[in-house]
Amino acid sequence: MIHFILNDKDIATELPPGLPLLDFVRYHQHLPGTKIGCREGDCGACTILVGTLTEDGIQYTSATSCLMPLGNAIGKHIVTIEGINMKELNPIQQAMSDAGATQCGFCTPGFVVSLAGFILSSKEPSYINAIASINGNICRCTGYKSIERAALRLTEMMKERESSDPLEFVMRKSMLPSYFQDIKIRLENVISRIHVPKSISAKRVSGGTDLYVQQHENMINEDIDFLFDRKDMKGITIENGRCIIGAEATVTD
Repeated sequence: MIHFILNDKDIATELPPGLPLLDFVRYHQHLPGTKIGCREGDCGACTILVGTLTEDGIQYTSATSCLMPLGNAIGKHIVTIEGINMKELNPIQQAMSDAGATQCGFCTPGFVVSLAGFILSSKEPSYINAIASINGNICRCTGYKSIERAALRLTEMMKERESSDPLEFVMRKSMLPSYFQDIKIRLENVISRIHVPKSISAKRVSGGTDLYVQQHENMINEDIDFLFDRKDMKGITIENGRCIIGAEATVTD
């Protein structure tokens, strides 16, 4: 059984862990805001946020759901565009609207979700980091300048954060739905119910780059050993004059 939280909903599913998260969101949860674009992790139309429990709280990062197997969502908070919608436009959506930062609208959910990751990040809330947060999102219509103006408006809103905790600041300013403040406790409860069996013959999978581009249909029913959260394989250290890069170190690391 795969347990995680999707937006404000507790998920427990016996669907194959190799199923792309994109397909689970759209076809099994009927959340169409996460778009199918390239299915190669290039366009950003299927961007979601992945919230991971840490000692200090929850760390949110953006991910392309077309390359993420359902098994990598275990114990996480997965956020789609529907999960950041509020009664009125949230400040990210309002900034996009005010700046005229959308035309056909196909890419817009991905940009909004990526910018949500920016305001939840512990990085300095600078314009450079706002632009960096949407580096993986492609827009065919606008020429990007209007989107950059929206990112600048958002950066100006974030200047007041200073040394405040990102999530605490976002909740105080009502920039995202209030349910976010309870996710830490709920994830702790989810993780307490998780048991992931190991298989000696399983195919080892971390991310889905290339593998899910070339074989995503074949991967659905594979026996998989997920390495995504293997802490012993993360990190970069210097040992006896050598730089040791863990197999789970990311390009950002």
